[in-house]
Formats: sequence, C-alpha cells, structure tokens
Amino acid sequence: MLRIFTLLVGFLITFNAFGKVIEGTSFDEHNIRDKAGRNVTYYLSMAKTKGAPLLLMIQGSGCNRVFNKSPAGVYSTIFNLVNVANENKFSVLAVEKPFSGAKENTTGVSVELDCSKEFHKDFTVESWVDALNLSIKDTVAKLNYKPSHILIFGHSEGAGIASKLAVVNTSITHVISTGGSGTTQLFDLVAFAYQNCFDRSECIEQQYSQLAEINKDPQNYTKFAWGHPYKRWSSFFRLDAAENLLKSKAKIYLVFGTSDVATPPLSQEIIAAKLSSFGRDITVRRIPGADHMLLNPGAQNMDSLAQEYELAFNWFWNRID
Repeated sequence: MLRIFTLLVGFLITFNAFGKVIEGTSFDEHNIRDKAGRNVTYYLSMAKTKGAPLLLMIQGSGCNRVFNKSPAGVYSTIFNLVNVANENKFSVLAVEKPFSGAKENTTGVSVELDCSKEFHKDFTVESWVDALNLSIKDTVAKLNYKPSHILIFGHSEGAGIASKLAVVNTSITHVISTGGSGTTQLFDLVAFAYQNCFDRSECIEQQYSQLAEINKDPQNYTKFAWGHPYKRWSSFFRLDAAENLLKSKAKIYLVFGTSDVATPPLSQEIIAAKLSSFGRDITVRRIPGADHMLLNPGAQNMDSLAQEYELAFNWFWNRID
C-alpha cells in the first residue's frame, strides 16, 4: 500500500485537501480518483503525535459502507474503528470499497442479492488492493506525513488482502491477520468438505466442477457460485496469504478461533507452519472454542473481541524497532 512517500503528481488526482469531518468521529473523508477513473473514498483520523504509526483497518467481505447513519448517530461497520482512533495512538485509515453501499431493497442475506452490479463488476483482489494502496499514498503525500511504522489490520477477506498489500508495498512493517484464509480459498472449500460431507469425494468433485465453470468464464460478474460472482472467485482463488506473507518483510500477528466455521482453522495453520518453517517473525494466537469473530460460544457482548484487539495492538507496540 503505502509505498513511498514522494511525488504522485500525474498518478493521482486529489480532491478535498483536508476532507470533510464525519459527524461524531475524529475522521475526515477524502476522495481521490484513480487512473481508471474510479472515485475512491477513504477516511483518516490523524494522531496528534508527529510521525505516529499509521494503522489501516480492512473490512471483511461484502459491500457495506464503512460509515453509516442510524437514529442513534453515525456508526462504523469496522469493529472498534472509532474507538481505536479516539485513543490517539495511531493515525487511523479506513477505505471504502469502490461502488460499495447495498441496494435500496436489501435482503441482508447475501452479497449476491445485496450488492450492486457496479460493485460486482469492479471488485477483485487487484482492484481492491489498488484502492487501498492509492489511499495510503494520498495520505502520506497530501499531509507530508512520514509514519514511523505502518500496521495493516485485516479481518477475514481483509486478512488475505492485507497479505497482498504487504507484498505490493514494502513500507508495511506489521500485519495483524484475524480469521483469514491461509492459502487459496479453494483449499478452504475442500477443507469444509472433509469436515462436513459424508461422501467427501463427491463433494470435492462438485467443487472442482464448479471451478471448471468459473475458469471457462472468469470475468463474468453476473454468474454466481458460493455467494460471489465468478469474477471475484477467479481473482481470490489466486490469492495465497501464506505465500504473500512469506514474500513480505512484515512482522506477523496471526489470531483465529479454533472453532471457526467460516474459515477453516487448518487453513490458517498453513500460515503459521509456512512462516515458522522459514524462521519468519510470526506470533500465533489460537483461541480455544472461539468462532470467526474470535468470540466464545454464548458470548453476550463484544467485550472479549475488544480484548483480542487490545492484545493484538499490544503485540505491535512490543514488536516495533
């Protein structure tokens, strides 16, 4: 993402020099236009300390907007985003997925039904990484901001994207990965077949049959499988978080629930095994019985999740040079 902090003239067209304030938060909204003509919106809360670390928090799958309004006020769909910014230890960045925002008549059931055609047409690993990377570059260039460290915090789909960013942008120093795939999501589907199917071979054959259909028409964004367009799958099936993190220079904090039913824990163990085998700087936290959101069965609130975030951030402060 962040690459270097130098001249971007001709690469980005920047608007709203200091952005507009998001009501009830410490975030300013900024808009940039990329080379493809997409409008990319990002939100930035600057720490008061000069050179404070930059924290990018990346959301999971779907097309929900980062900030939304309710009768109670403005809220964020990224857990603890506003609270972390209010602590003023990091400069905090969050980016909207281009063309995000659900349709007017939503079901709340699936990405397929709730996201727009424009979103499905645009969204891939590559397009999302580009938007995130441009947002960091714009932040650094616009404000002449030179962060001491750059921390990427990605959950679920966002964890895989964080791994790709850590390769694209060598200025990223730390990655926190929660509930993310360890390798191609095709392996996740196969792992689920082993866990849940009586006739595993039949289930896996069906998955590979579907993959063959996707590979025949990889850019199709109107045909869906497993809740997402072919175009999205053809991109994400090529995303290998373990390989990316191995190529990166970042220090890694990996945390997941051992009872995660959205991403197989064994998938996440691939990251732990591969990076540990090569002697990379990785810290792994396995939460016994916890789910995809790092919550234990019967949890009545999100307090334990907030505690996990605190542990992850404490790791960062203990692992800076």
